[in-house]
Amino acid sequence: MRRLILSLISIVFCVYGVAQEIATESEKTFSGFNNIIINSDFCALTINKSESADTGFNGVIKSAENREAYKFEFLEEEGTLKINVIKPEQWKSHWGEIKLTVPTGVAIEVTSQSGKTVAENLSGVSIKVVSRSGHVVLKNIEGSVSSTSPAGDLTVNEFQGDLKSRTKSGAVIINNLAGNADVGCAKGTLVVNHVKGNLVLDGGEGNMEVENVEGEISLKSTNGDTKLSIATGNIICRSFNGDIKLFNTNGSYKVQSSTGNITGTRVQFTASSSFTSTEGNIKMQMNTKKDLAFVLKSNNSYLRAMGKSKKKSLKVGKGSIVITGTSTSGSQAYY
Repeated sequence: MRRLILSLISIVFCVYGVAQEIATESEKTFSGFNNIIINSDFCALTINKSESADTGFNGVIKSAENREAYKFEFLEEEGTLKINVIKPEQWKSHWGEIKLTVPTGVAIEVTSQSGKTVAENLSGVSIKVVSRSGHVVLKNIEGSVSSTSPAGDLTVNEFQGDLKSRTKSGAVIINNLAGNADVGCAKGTLVVNHVKGNLVLDGGEGNMEVENVEGEISLKSTNGDTKLSIATGNIICRSFNGDIKLFNTNGSYKVQSSTGNITGTRVQFTASSSFTSTEGNIKMQMNTKKDLAFVLKSNNSYLRAMGKSKKKSLKVGKGSIVITGTSTSGSQAYY
């Protein structure tokens, strides 16, 4: 027991011996800058609305060693404010936090190595974030945002404007967006809800779930299932290795699948559409059957539409909305 107590005391002393302490801290106010360029490095960065026409800065860095080598650098030149986090070449552990308040209408460029970037309650802004591995969070934003990250999650809530994002690895969650969204994720799930506008999702490895969308819709998945629910507009869905499921959708369709099935429930057509499958089956339960015509082809599978059934080739209906279905080895059914 005595040895255990001594060991615990030794551990406590070791921990306190390398405890992080404040290396530098700064609080400043700037005026007259429409462009802000900040390299937040490892620091967590929060950008919020300023209650005045000034830009406010509040930052702190803690480290266990080499504290004198840390600092915040401020450079002012021709309407542009540059902020840099300075750190030593050699370090073991550190922590930092920056809070930035900006007025309406500013342009902000953020470079981050590993810190999280949060922007919230901003209007009329243009934001560009380039992050090596940090997460990006956008809340209640009106403006345009571009985000690029090899690794990091993207979370968006209450966004109005233009959003463009690319990440190689990380989850994407978007709720309540009005405007245009062009989002790519090479590895990770994409979950999107309540979009009014143009939506482009380029997915890689990971499932895609999209719900409540009104506008131009383009979904692409390399290796993962795609589900689109309660959507209205021109719909394009492509999947190389995964199922595509449509539920309560209304519009024109161009749907393609290589190895997965294409399934639709309560599907309504407003214009001529096409469904293409290589190995998977195509099965559409339609909300309406008026003004439709079907042109279906398959190498050697059964084709069904409007109560008719035939192998390889089926043409039925005289409506102005033509549904074209093409499958290599899978069957097709429209009912």
